[in-house]
Amino acid sequence: MSRCLRLALTGLLLVITAGSVIAADVSPRDIRTQIDAVDKLLATDQPAEASAALADAITGLEAMAALPRPHVAFRFLVDRAERARRKLERAGVDVARLVIPSSQPPAAAAQPQNLAQPAAGGEAGPAVSFSRDVAPFLVSSCGRCHVAGRKGGFQMASHQQLMQSLKVSPGMGQQSELVEVILSGDMPPGGSVSPQQVKMLVTWIDSGAACDADPTADLMTVARAATAEPPPVVALPKPLPLKPGDVSFASDVVPILLAQCVNCHGQEDPEANYRMTSLESLIRGGRTGPAVVVGKSAESLLVKKLRGEGIEGQRMPLGKDPLPADQIALIARWIDQGARIDLRTPTTGLEEVAAAGRSQRLSDDELVRIRFAAGEKLWGRIIPDEPPVVEKRSDLCLISNLPPDRAEAVADTAASVADGLRDDLGLEDEPLVKGGIVIYGFRKTYDYAEIWQVVSGTDRPRGLMGHSGVTGDVAYAAFVVPTGDDSEEVTRLLLAEQITAAALASRGLPEWFCRSVGRAMAMREAPRSQLVQEWKRQASTAIGQLGSAQDFFAGHADPAASALAGGGFMATILGNAKLAQFLTAFDQGVPFEEAFTQAFRGSPAAAFRVWAVRNAGR
Repeated sequence: MSRCLRLALTGLLLVITAGSVIAADVSPRDIRTQIDAVDKLLATDQPAEASAALADAITGLEAMAALPRPHVAFRFLVDRAERARRKLERAGVDVARLVIPSSQPPAAAAQPQNLAQPAAGGEAGPAVSFSRDVAPFLVSSCGRCHVAGRKGGFQMASHQQLMQSLKVSPGMGQQSELVEVILSGDMPPGGSVSPQQVKMLVTWIDSGAACDADPTADLMTVARAATAEPPPVVALPKPLPLKPGDVSFASDVVPILLAQCVNCHGQEDPEANYRMTSLESLIRGGRTGPAVVVGKSAESLLVKKLRGEGIEGQRMPLGKDPLPADQIALIARWIDQGARIDLRTPTTGLEEVAAAGRSQRLSDDELVRIRFAAGEKLWGRIIPDEPPVVEKRSDLCLISNLPPDRAEAVADTAASVADGLRDDLGLEDEPLVKGGIVIYGFRKTYDYAEIWQVVSGTDRPRGLMGHSGVTGDVAYAAFVVPTGDDSEEVTRLLLAEQITAAALASRGLPEWFCRSVGRAMAMREAPRSQLVQEWKRQASTAIGQLGSAQDFFAGHADPAASALAGGGFMATILGNAKLAQFLTAFDQGVPFEEAFTQAFRGSPAAAFRVWAVRNAGR
């Protein structure tokens, strides 16, 4: 890149981000490097040096906070610094002197203009599309080295992989490393990037770096699709009960794939961008197109690769002995029978599908032992340096960092709540969940935040102090154990909410339904409590924070707002008999929408629309 072009690009960005330029001695990149050093120094047992690195970063943040206008990277860096401080504290370092500036610096006069929004008195320009604009640019400028290849250890074969690389910081175009290396002239080597292309890239990142295509799709495929005819839609088989002689995807096929294929075709950096992470991605295939032709194993690339017949390239699995002929025949028979999924949904992760298959084969006692052991192992990933206090109550296992007497009391309350839920659902002596539920109780919010990082790889959403789900063999409920005068009542409410949600999640029900019914059942536990009254007051306000009903049902809305609105919605239509009727039908194989409509006298969308219209703005 020529010096003149580089200066022109730099000038362009100074105009784009007017008011966001900071003093030369306050470098966001340097601050980020100092914060990143904390983890590395702690990992090599250098706590004093890690503390010093964070202190240097805080000095830079203080200088940034004193600027007339806040830098666009300020909040992002403050969040990173706060997480580093918590890690130091957990490592036993005295952090009293490490005071991180507020994420709202008093000197802030105004936020820099967001390029996604129109300037005062003007109109917004056309939106930048990842598939139409960004993907073709990245493929043409970086494709050989960083899309098809992995030069320098960096590959962006898909939007998802690009975002996981942290080379792009959503909302911070100028501070994103991808833009920085272009402006510096380091990339692309021997090539050139126009000011218009840089402006397009910065606009896309500043607007949130969203993806309007499949985020796991190969970038070259996305770029080609921008100018090509849309590919045929691959119809995904619907979950169906097995007939005698049918091959089980959950019990027969998935264990083979997990043992033989996912090391190369997992979520991270998959070969040929082919992820075997769900039925959907398994069928869709990767760079070479669909891997499964439903009903036709002989035409399916997956089977051809396993057999080593009629293919380009090598037989699979690469670097291993060929699969036994009976295992290949089993996979082929499953495809010929319609490539059906018998448990969960086409988008459910294969680990969870396999766990559901095990839960069907094993007895309750066998599954309890497996689930509780897996729960303790998961704690070792959440807070590895703090042995847990474990309290077991029949089909519940509380794993916490609470004082022993408090843990015992919480476990007793959880058992009482679970007994009440069994009665409500007419389960009598049956377990609430086959194999039981693992309950994680945390003393502090930052401890609870760790489970989000471990299970989902994301930061804890603001406003949530508890959630439930399934990961591998573990059906879990997690929450911050409250303190204060009303802690016993609030603990019971939170346990009712999360145990209910975990029981529903273990059945493979939609996340919005599990969360909403969990909140509604908690509201019925103590309807006059102060917390429940607050939930009721906020439910109508939360409707406006959802974005749309589609966002709510798809799980794209704010989780805290979804819990409030969903709890208010389900509380108005829920009844013990209706919920029991719904669960009986669903457990017998009736599809979710049909079972919901039968039990609650209307589809989820129609019922929610009626409730939202009646309650919005109250």
